[in-house]
Amino acid sequence: MRYCCVIGCSNAKAKTDCRDKTFFTFPLKNSQLLQLWLKNIGRQGFMPSCSSLICSDHFEENSYSTCQFTKRRLLKQEAVPIIFSKTPKQTPKVGLPSSATDGNNMQPDGTKHGMHSVSSQTETFTDVSDRMTKLKDELKELQDSFEKKAFIPENISNDTQMKALTSFTKERFSCVYSFLNGEEDLQTGNFCKRPVDIFFLFLVKLRTGISNEFLSVLFEISDSTVSRYFTFIMTVLYEKLKLLHIFPSKSKVVESMPRQFYSENRDCRVIVDCTEFPIQKPNSPAEQQMTFSFYKNTNTLKGMIGIMLSGTISFISPLYCGSISDKELFIKRYQMYE
Repeated sequence: MRYCCVIGCSNAKAKTDCRDKTFFTFPLKNSQLLQLWLKNIGRQGFMPSCSSLICSDHFEENSYSTCQFTKRRLLKQEAVPIIFSKTPKQTPKVGLPSSATDGNNMQPDGTKHGMHSVSSQTETFTDVSDRMTKLKDELKELQDSFEKKAFIPENISNDTQMKALTSFTKERFSCVYSFLNGEEDLQTGNFCKRPVDIFFLFLVKLRTGISNEFLSVLFEISDSTVSRYFTFIMTVLYEKLKLLHIFPSKSKVVESMPRQFYSENRDCRVIVDCTEFPIQKPNSPAEQQMTFSFYKNTNTLKGMIGIMLSGTISFISPLYCGSISDKELFIKRYQMYE
């Protein structure tokens, strides 16, 4: 069970009484904002990971915005947790050695036994600071080296490789991602990966059809996480793209029609055909009968797809049970010509 990491807070994601609360991950990519969060939380020595959570009880109401499509609360980029229970914090007290309380224990330089001079303390702090700086530099070099080896869009070297993975050039990939404007929607999933990396994973699976297990090796996550990423972004994209009207006007069809078809097929607006998708055999006998396709000799779902003469998909029908005939499905979708 994943709890809120604030001291004294017992809220957890799996608790039934916490279903009205939202849990957020730490801004690991924004070091300046992360330091503000850690300073306000006040847990000494605490280093959050991508699975560390903090609940919505510690943020003010003006720290949120509402997602247009999923209606979920989104945390604003500049939000900082400032609401905490007023429990007394234990502050370590630095005491003097017992020998220092004796007024007669004085050294020739004017300091008492058990105490160090200011100059020796300064040297010690300087040495520690130098070591910390050196370690930070080494850590940064390791992080840079790791990022260069990571399977992310920035590390795809040329358009040929990008098209093999996503069907887009690098420039077109960036344009599509910007056009969808799904940065905030993808951040609502509290995922460890960046939104652009999740979108990249989605396109790689669509383009190549490789298994979740193989993708988990490429992206260094579990196969169940790959499934969650794919399902989540598919839902977000559906909510955005369903608003687009993709069926073109007749003038657009004629404009993009290949010359070979123009002389004899200038009145053709769309070519339709039905296609079937195999599904798992249902447990219910009635559903087995409804979804059984004699043409495919298995249980399927059937849909109708329309394409322009240029090859562009211009119509996709809802899915029907596999027992329906192509003619019957076509009659049900006659309104696409209206």
